[in-house]
Amino acid sequence: MDDQLEEILKSLVNKVKESQEYKEYRRMLEVIKQDPEKERAVNEFRRRNFEMQKRRDVDLFTEVDRLEGEFAPLRSEPYVNEYLSAELALCRLVQHINYSLMMEMDFELGFELY
Repeated sequence: MDDQLEEILKSLVNKVKESQEYKEYRRMLEVIKQDPEKERAVNEFRRRNFEMQKRRDVDLFTEVDRLEGEFAPLRSEPYVNEYLSAELALCRLVQHINYSLMMEMDFELGFELY
């Protein structure tokens, strides 16, 4: 990667770190980390949700309902839900950046993203 592109990339990373999405994510991450038991439970929920979404041999709607029901008590805690919402907002920001790059470069995916 050339130096100019590397500088632009560093600038983009810094801008993301200055974004409200990133700041809120980091704030809520610190809140979650203050309760190691909740942090472990949240990480278990995230891990199982990720693994479920990768599977092709399940009815996704049924499995999402089951997982949501299992973790409903955890998700009902406001700071847990705020953390997961902040994480999702940051992920969507990063996805938007990636999507914009791919679309502006006319990168051929072989399928449509949306």
